[in-house]
Amino acid sequence: MIEVMDDEIIRTTAGYDRLAPVYAERTENVSAWFLAFRRRFADALPAGGRVADLGCGPGRDAAWFREQGLTVVGIDRSAEMARLAAARGVPAALGDLRRPPLAPGSLAGLWSMAALLHVPAAQTEVTLRAWSAALRPGGVLGMSTSAGDGEAWEHVSHGAEVSRWFVHRDPDTLLAALESADFEVLEHNLLTTHRTWLSVLALRREV
Repeated sequence: MIEVMDDEIIRTTAGYDRLAPVYAERTENVSAWFLAFRRRFADALPAGGRVADLGCGPGRDAAWFREQGLTVVGIDRSAEMARLAAARGVPAALGDLRRPPLAPGSLAGLWSMAALLHVPAAQTEVTLRAWSAALRPGGVLGMSTSAGDGEAWEHVSHGAEVSRWFVHRDPDTLLAALESADFEVLEHNLLTTHRTWLSVLALRREV
């Protein structure tokens, strides 16, 4: 069972509460590669399909999905991030992406960008199984996370001095964990910016 009072998660959430406005400003602009990846995810969904953005932050992607005619809900542990998402017209709920408040099989799509990287490595499999359970068979997962090895606190200055817990996952190990959680991986890519990102599109298997 996942303990509710995880120091890594609590401190990271508090950090996001403090830096939310600056974080929103600094992450608004994204690369052409990311825009194409987000479009491929959206194009794989049925018209009006229900999508959850787990770790939605200030709602950049969730707002875009809404503009595409999808039915979207943003979920984040940070109250300040959820508030910013709601201000953009995104229905936003407070929740933990390790056990999202979503009915089983209720989603056509699940999107999670740079959020799994804050989940302690030991909780990877239970988190992916919770995501799988929330998707209907054939539902689409779009995700990115930090590729690498190890987990530790990282000091980040975005106008507020905070530390966040970062987990860097071995790509082959994570892909195997996705397969074990009933996902069929359609594509996976590595992209290096200030860190190396593993991005994945996958389908929830028919079971």
